[in-house]
Amino acid sequence: MVWVGIIYGIYGVALVVTGLFGYFKSDGVSVTALIPAFLGTPVLVLSLLSRNPKFLKIGMHINVLIALMGFIATAKDTIGLISGNDFENPLAGYSKSITCILSLIFIILAVNSFIQARKTKSLKNESSG
Repeated sequence: MVWVGIIYGIYGVALVVTGLFGYFKSDGVSVTALIPAFLGTPVLVLSLLSRNPKFLKIGMHINVLIALMGFIATAKDTIGLISGNDFENPLAGYSKSITCILSLIFIILAVNSFIQARKTKSLKNESSG
């Protein structure tokens, strides 16, 4: 399950980069532009901890909760952007949309990973029992 840790890291780095880009693109005026970075930082820390199999399961579950919060918080604005609504601050709309899409992709991959892990565990139990 090495790829899971890699996916954590990519998701975390992408959120941090999105937040930093928005912050510096707004000339440091908007601290709220860093919200994706605030979501991505714990994901990065947990991805490092997940290298230890002891922390993999809890790390993955916490990361999915973070991704779910990111998705829920940004879904409305993302739908608005897709629908063609104008934003007072287009950069914020794009940042929210990127956060939403990244979070949704991460959630889908994580749920798939949970399902595969459950199947693998079930097959191991059947073959040993």
